[in-house]
Amino acid sequence: KLQQQVWRLQEEQLYSRDGKVPANPPARPAVPAGKPLPATERPTAFAKASGVGNTGGSGNVGSTANAIPPTPPRQSQAWDWPWLSKLKEHWMIWLGGSCIGLAGIFMVRYGIEQGLLGPAARIVLALVAGLLLHGAAEYLYRRSGPQPALAALAGGASITLYAALVAALHLYQLIAPGLVFVFLALLSFGTMLLALRHGPVMAGIGVLGAYIVPLLVSTGSNNMTGALIYVVIVSVAALLLQRQVNRSWLWLGVLAGMVCWGLLSLATSSAQWFRPLYLTLVAYALLAIPRKDYWLTSATVRLDSITWQNLLAPPHRRESFGLMIMLTMLGLSLLLQPFSFGGFVLHLPFVGLLFIAARHRDDLCALPWLSAVLLAAVALWPLVTGHSALPAEQADRFWVCIFAIALYSGASVWLLRQGRARAVWASLGLLSPILWLTVTYLAQPHILSDWLWAALVLLLGGGYVFVATQQLNDEDGQPPDVVTLWMLLAGHAAYAVAVAMVFQEAGLTLALALQLVSLCWMVKRYQLQAVDWLVKLLVAVVVTRLTFNPWLFSYADNPTHWSLWTYGGATACCILAARQLATDNPLRAWLEAASLHLLVLTLGAEIRYWLYDGAIFVARFSYLEAAINVNLWAGLALAYHYRRHFSQQLAFVYDAAARVLLCFSLGAFALLLTSHNPYFGFQPVSETPIFNSLLIAYGLPIVMAWLVARHYHRQWQTVAYSVAAASAFVFINLQIRHLWNGAVSEFISISSGELYTYSLVWLLIAIGVVIQATRLQEAQLYRAGMCMLLAVIAKIFVVDMSDLAGLLRVASFMGLGLALLGLSFLHKRLSTEAV
Repeated sequence: KLQQQVWRLQEEQLYSRDGKVPANPPARPAVPAGKPLPATERPTAFAKASGVGNTGGSGNVGSTANAIPPTPPRQSQAWDWPWLSKLKEHWMIWLGGSCIGLAGIFMVRYGIEQGLLGPAARIVLALVAGLLLHGAAEYLYRRSGPQPALAALAGGASITLYAALVAALHLYQLIAPGLVFVFLALLSFGTMLLALRHGPVMAGIGVLGAYIVPLLVSTGSNNMTGALIYVVIVSVAALLLQRQVNRSWLWLGVLAGMVCWGLLSLATSSAQWFRPLYLTLVAYALLAIPRKDYWLTSATVRLDSITWQNLLAPPHRRESFGLMIMLTMLGLSLLLQPFSFGGFVLHLPFVGLLFIAARHRDDLCALPWLSAVLLAAVALWPLVTGHSALPAEQADRFWVCIFAIALYSGASVWLLRQGRARAVWASLGLLSPILWLTVTYLAQPHILSDWLWAALVLLLGGGYVFVATQQLNDEDGQPPDVVTLWMLLAGHAAYAVAVAMVFQEAGLTLALALQLVSLCWMVKRYQLQAVDWLVKLLVAVVVTRLTFNPWLFSYADNPTHWSLWTYGGATACCILAARQLATDNPLRAWLEAASLHLLVLTLGAEIRYWLYDGAIFVARFSYLEAAINVNLWAGLALAYHYRRHFSQQLAFVYDAAARVLLCFSLGAFALLLTSHNPYFGFQPVSETPIFNSLLIAYGLPIVMAWLVARHYHRQWQTVAYSVAAASAFVFINLQIRHLWNGAVSEFISISSGELYTYSLVWLLIAIGVVIQATRLQEAQLYRAGMCMLLAVIAKIFVVDMSDLAGLLRVASFMGLGLALLGLSFLHKRLSTEAV
């Protein structure tokens, strides 16, 4: 038998999944004479007809030439999940057990609806039915051993007992609540013990089914507090069972039951005082029971280094996932009830639980931070939605902020002294006062003036920076401690909040940009490498505000020249910050790229300011608007193309943005050549020669196109050179027309002098192109110059000299001849020198 099994395994490995027979299959070992093959090796009727298994009387396997290969193993389908296989196998058992439980519940409900028997008799009948079912399951278990059907029977019996006890409490008040809770607890533990006897099916039907009992047996009394107490008892029993059974679906079912009942409690105000305690109890159960860690001292998970990447990463552990859901429900609970100091304090035990849980577990240290942000947002939400707070609510918000500062700062300092996750607790302890002072200011702006609020926050931040600098000076160039680093960061955060309280819009942007200089100075002075992310974040905020000013803010009524000191000041701050850093520091290159972006924005804003008499964001798209956008978008495209070299993660974003901006610039330039061209329309051009709007519309695009051709992708070079040539042609011709007439409209007649000026300028350009092509040995450029020269000569002969007579004709022909002879001489000489 062993030889046959080995042969069969070898044969299955050689046959491919598509059923092909191998070229040289191994010979099947001989079978001793007179010894029958195992049942798995006996040839079937189909095999006998095909000759497979014929030993020829010698005991050897016959020829495999006509052998039919075994059926390849069936490939697993995408929907073949383990739970689906269990469902296919045990669906009748699960359905039967559920039906038994529902029968017990509906028996109680039928008695309620039909008025059969008395209240006590109905409850006793349901209890007796549940106990009989449990007895039958136990009797059959002892006779036949464990069976899934017996587990389903016992589960239905437990559901029946749950229904009877809950109905006795809520419907008839036959038993005191405390006694019912004791019975429910005993029943939960008994169900847990039976689940250990009957297996996971019992757990799924019995314990998890207990969550729906209050929904099926309802009296309409809306006693949500009693229901939540019941859910806590069931959840504790289910988690104790899950610790023994250890099924993921069971844990998820318990979490789903907790969450569903918490959401149901949000729909009523009857449990608003007990709901925070409920969330705290079930959160503690999720943390303590599965690990047997009732004092929350387990340290099985520890992160060697806390960074923002692993701190804000999605939670992969069960406890973190469950606590985040409970924390979200805590915020909803506080948001949906009237704001008061007492209601807020009732929700804080959950926050205390988070601190205690994170004391020894670094994977939970982000949750107190999230709770601070969530509670601050909840405190401000009514004000954001336009709700006018009553005087009592304003006073409550003030004391809430004071209490929150004491809680978060005190708990953070307590955990910081333990030496674990110091970066998290230092940041929370130092930033939480600033956070809650900001909440107090937004909730009660009239308690103090804006300057006093700003002074209070600056005093706090200045204290942070003073202590930090003292510690840095005492360390003699050593890398700063994480607490010292966060003191510096918290000081800058306090400065940002203070300037936001005092300044508005334009002034706020400049005030934020000033922090770049101080941050980079500290990076240089104290060798701080951990604040690069803060510098980049601050630059992103400033650049975003200035880039999207037309859509985010409105400074139209600002009488000052705000564009110069906001755009220009932010650009200067970014340049000064970059100059503080060493040349080999990657942050310096990043700041230089951002400075280039801000410089382009500054130039665009200043051009608009002078062209539109201070109305930078004028809402129209004219010839001047198109001219500005051509250069502004092209400059931004070059800035993004340059900036992509200093960002590994966002390089593709910068490259895509540069391409989009180049397309926008080309579109605006096409409008300048056609519908928005001042020659075809009535677009006004000032009488100032040379330095007029033509210089912006057609002169600067020559420079932009040249920069794109030199520094951008090769595939854009042809387009860039074509745009440069077209822009130069239009710019020169319109400037000539403007010099002769003071305007460029097509309705002005062309004089002989203007016509001859075109020919002279074109001739000089053609000669210059030919000479440059000869020097550079560029054949294509030489051909282009010669074509231009021939076109100019043809124009001179056909158009320009047709109306000339006398000495003017003689001088014209003489000048053209001398120019051609001189060009021929120079071309020959340059060609000889090149050879």
